[in-house]
Amino acid sequence: MTYCTKCGKKNDDDAEFCDKCGISLDTTDKEDSIKKHTKKTENKIEKKAEEFGRSIEKAGKRFESKIDNSIKDFQKWYDNKFKLFGPLIWSFLGLIILRLIIIVMGRSGDDIIVFGDIGDLLYSYLLIFFGLMLLNFYNSYLNRIYKKQYRFIYPAISTISCIVTLWIISKILIKLDTHLEVPFLASIANFIDENIFVLFIVILVLSYCIELFIKPLAKEMSHK
Repeated sequence: MTYCTKCGKKNDDDAEFCDKCGISLDTTDKEDSIKKHTKKTENKIEKKAEEFGRSIEKAGKRFESKIDNSIKDFQKWYDNKFKLFGPLIWSFLGLIILRLIIIVMGRSGDDIIVFGDIGDLLYSYLLIFFGLMLLNFYNSYLNRIYKKQYRFIYPAISTISCIVTLWIISKILIKLDTHLEVPFLASIANFIDENIFVLFIVILVLSYCIELFIKPLAKEMSHK
């Protein structure tokens, strides 16, 4: 028996039309109708998903923009409030945090010897770290205040800071290799020490390329 899809009446299997309402009982039309309905539903779901994805993307961009604006507003307020003393304050805060980390590592050295040795190493470089923080904070401050005039100096100072940081990292890696006996760490440290001048040139060139070409290009494209 075949049931009519419109009125539900039973019909013979070989019937082409419903005895009650006269609608065609052709299963091909029914299947086509189901396929069209399924396709239409899928398109609606896909469209809703795309709209939801776009709304999430827009919300994420708005949130990111608000965070960026909040940071910029805070930086502007901080720079106007403390002026040249601002970077000095941040440097002392960074020094205090680093000193606390060294104290914790020193106390952990009783259980994990490598922590104690790295803590001692960091303590021996404490003045270098403080100078590095002063260099970075003042470099960023001057770059914010005197953007156009300072743009040719900023990459050079950033490169010096990066090279000093890499040099300190190499010393930490050597200390780790002494305790953990991982040749890979020593290889990295030796590579940094042996190619420090080459690294300086490469990072310096990249820094100037980013500052003088890539950043202006990205800014120009964002305004279009």
